[in-house]
Amino acid sequence: MKNILILIVFLFSLNSFSQQATLLYMNSDWNHKNDYKFLNLIKGVKILEVDYDSQPKKFKESIKSVPAIILFDKNKKLKRIWHGGLSMQLVVDPKEIQKAVDELNIRNK
Repeated sequence: MKNILILIVFLFSLNSFSQQATLLYMNSDWNHKNDYKFLNLIKGVKILEVDYDSQPKKFKESIKSVPAIILFDKNKKLKRIWHGGLSMQLVVDPKEIQKAVDELNIRNK
């Protein structure tokens, strides 16, 4: 299932020639009141925003809840997922995401 998720995201939203980590932010139209407000604070990563409702069924089945932030390394391998959970809100500290990005960037040098 993880490989399907990676393949679908790769085909629909990632640049195959990118040499940096990628954060994929996904939310649904009906949940925009719970958008994650701190994406602009995350540095050193390419950030892509996609609409959950427009994704293929198999991809949607692999996402537990929205909003979701998915971290990929420079080779498009899935590294981490943060989900909104039952509250339908991401309560993750942007420092936690930044730390994951920084650690990934250090390993990829």
